[in-house]
Amino acid sequence: MLLITIILLIVLFYWRQFVVKDLNLISTVFWIIFPDLASFIPIGLAMRGAKEWPRWGSGLYNFLHTFLVWIPIFAIWNIFSGAVQWPILGWAGHITADRSVGYYLRATTKGKAD
Repeated sequence: MLLITIILLIVLFYWRQFVVKDLNLISTVFWIIFPDLASFIPIGLAMRGAKEWPRWGSGLYNFLHTFLVWIPIFAIWNIFSGAVQWPILGWAGHITADRSVGYYLRATTKGKAD
């Protein structure tokens, strides 16, 4: 995954930004942080005053940090726009960067004391 992360960074920030010169940098940075924004904002809102994450928190986080979600969105967006949307590769880079260091969230389970 680290190799894929490096390749995505080269494609986005070297090839598209400096060689082709058509990368929207603000949009790319948005898509890089999008998975965390889309998961941590609802989790944070649900946690106001609580001491523990909501049960669905890790599921939402992991849902937005998987290629099973990214690939269809990337494909559909490219088909409807008629061109490759390069900034959305930032989302893929975020996923691969997290996976290259083994980062994902697990749901906490509380066992009942019988």
